[in-house]
Amino acid sequence: MIVESVMTIGSVLAVLVILFGFIFIKVGTKTYLPYFPSVFLFVAGVMLLMITTVADKTELFGAGLGGWGIACLFAAVIGFLVTSVSHALKLHD
Repeated sequence: MIVESVMTIGSVLAVLVILFGFIFIKVGTKTYLPYFPSVFLFVAGVMLLMITTVADKTELFGAGLGGWGIACLFAAVIGFLVTSVSHALKLHD
């Protein structure tokens, strides 16, 4: 049950990060702007994992803070990979 929640949360966050990356690619192709959503989600995931070590058990939408941290890291990696490939292909157009 918890694994399903974390995978669902991670998938939704990955789609959002990819969409924001595509929007930022359209805004400007010569900047690092498309990567900021992935970097923000990565930092949030690390922060959530660090908070988990000192905080009591807290659940939100079926996943604890550690699950949210893992989901954020998963979404950041997938979003960064898709955005970077799209950005590289856009630069060569």
